[in-house]
Amino acid sequence: MTYRIRPDKPLTGEVVRIARVQYEKAIDILYHEKKGRYQAIHDARKRFKRLRGLFRLVRDAQPEFCARENARVRDIARTLSMVRDATALVETVDRLLEFDATEENEVVLGAIRGRLAGRRDRIAAEETDLSGKILAAVAACEEGIEALDGFDLPNKSEKAVALLASGTAKNYARAVEAFETAKKSGEPADWHDLRKRVKYHWMHVLLLRRIWPGEMAVRANVADLAGESLGEDHDLAVLDELIVAEP
Repeated sequence: MTYRIRPDKPLTGEVVRIARVQYEKAIDILYHEKKGRYQAIHDARKRFKRLRGLFRLVRDAQPEFCARENARVRDIARTLSMVRDATALVETVDRLLEFDATEENEVVLGAIRGRLAGRRDRIAAEETDLSGKILAAVAACEEGIEALDGFDLPNKSEKAVALLASGTAKNYARAVEAFETAKKSGEPADWHDLRKRVKYHWMHVLLLRRIWPGEMAVRANVADLAGESLGEDHDLAVLDELIVAEP
């Protein structure tokens, strides 16, 4: 698996290798659009999230570099977000049709899906120069690859382990804090913040699975399940907001 840090290799080389692979995969996905444009944008955004998770894990060693590259990847994803967000609502209703449809609501859900698909297509048609934005995203990815030449992390095992442990622990502590906040408030925005923290934790344990295989495998499975469930909850909250805004 490419999204793994190999403990017998220098940390700098491993992080650069993983980041380069994620950039290159995003470029390939956006260039070829093998599963269609909507899916390509979705799949590329997954790569951008993995890059952000990677930079967050090691940012204590080079905070300015990681902040700059995190901002680069965040901005790339934002330029491609409008169509993706509209597509996510269609997929939300698809899940409802697959798992929760009954004889009483299947027709209504189907009609809602048709309206959401039409809305997605209108947004795609109205978005100015999406092809240009995709090409700009590819160019930004290539710049990100070039920037990796300036990345330098501690390679001695003790310092490398301390850096990885610190990065993982800080995000996990923020996830625990976000969980307490979301429980108290019940606000969709707070649950969404928790989801982002859980997703980063999932990425971190994926990166560390070869260092502590058993423990990290269990954590990865639980975090993945939690992150997906929180993501579906967020999609339903966004759909609810849209229904209120555009009944």
